[in-house]
Amino acid sequence: MRTNPRIRDLYVLVADQDMAETMKALLSRPHSLKIGRVKYNVEKHQGHDPGCRTDSARRLRPQIEDSKYALVMFDKAGCGQEGISREDIQRQVEQDLSRNGWEGRSKVIVIDPELEAWVWNASNQVPEILGWAADYGNLKTWLASRGLWPADATKPPNPKEAMRAALREKNQKISSSVFGQLAESVTLSGCQCPAFRELIDTLQRWFPLGSNP
Repeated sequence: MRTNPRIRDLYVLVADQDMAETMKALLSRPHSLKIGRVKYNVEKHQGHDPGCRTDSARRLRPQIEDSKYALVMFDKAGCGQEGISREDIQRQVEQDLSRNGWEGRSKVIVIDPELEAWVWNASNQVPEILGWAADYGNLKTWLASRGLWPADATKPPNPKEAMRAALREKNQKISSSVFGQLAESVTLSGCQCPAFRELIDTLQRWFPLGSNP
């Protein structure tokens, strides 16, 4: 990799605009992430989830000398490999990236089942952004009454359906900007989704506090 003073720290390849807004908002919060400031670029793969799974190495090839690290993120639901674990899917794509010049400086995050799983944590900012005021209990009760949040579940089993239903009930627009608002505002420690924790751990390892004055 050539020495380039203008090289970016991180190139992020995501499956859709919802993820793009999420990652831009998260990376704008280095203090909350407990990382140094990051010079980054976030781009969407035109092939969405399947494209990220099968075509990331080709899509990222032009960035090998211009980015220190590469991150690929997509949903397990709809990626074309739902029958195997998210860890195995990640491993497959990471091996492909390593064989194509990214060994030791790339990471794949597969969200099971989908990005909306990150929405459902205990922060009262979640219902507020979804149009329910700061009342998580009322939102959860409403979702339960419609069979979207079982009493014994820590979050809705179909997080996308639950989020869309909650927005529709309050006449809120379903748009990518909602994901950006959530990522900008919600307490990050509240989300215990394994893929989310893996993302945070990776960013903290790559960009430790104090690494970028």
